[in-house]
Amino acid sequence: MPLQGYDNFLYAINRYRNNETSFHEIRSVLVGSSAHTLGKELGYNKDLYTKLDAWFEFIEFCYLEEDWRGLVLSICDFIEDAILNEPRPLTLPKTDRVLKDQGLV
Repeated sequence: MPLQGYDNFLYAINRYRNNETSFHEIRSVLVGSSAHTLGKELGYNKDLYTKLDAWFEFIEFCYLEEDWRGLVLSICDFIEDAILNEPRPLTLPKTDRVLKDQGLV
């Protein structure tokens, strides 16, 4: 059963996948105050809000804009999986391009 209280995340992710929202809008939703709570609920040992914010910062400032969509979809997949499957303790995806490039995993 998915975690309760994160429908806004799932809705925003779905809208982003369907090209109905922008990079900055999806970032605003996913890097909201609920990110910290999501991390705590899933036993993430750091501050998920801070990690997501850095992840988006790296995408915006270290990668070409034409690559943003695919890179953000990786974040979307990670967050959606966390909500739907409740992995405990939550860990960042070791195969994500941005996280590997920037030494975050």
